[in-house]
Amino acid sequence: MERRHRRTKKEKLDDELMKINEAMEQHSKALSELEEKRLALLEEIEQERIREVTKLMKEKNLSVDQLRDMIGDTAEDAAVGQSA
Repeated sequence: MERRHRRTKKEKLDDELMKINEAMEQHSKALSELEEKRLALLEEIEQERIREVTKLMKEKNLSVDQLRDMIGDTAEDAAVGQSA
């Protein structure tokens, strides 16, 4: 039976470094995937908000121009209230 050669400290450190690099690569990939999912969820939330506004506009029979005017009036009122 042949004996296995004894690994040097450098070989052990090289192996450890390789394992750490592989782990970092895996975590980096997982982080990228999570960021993609986060962005997709943010987009989905924004789309849901738009659907809610559209539904409310239909219920109240409002046009985009009417909504824009209402928002503009509210913003002007808020600005006047802050300056007073």
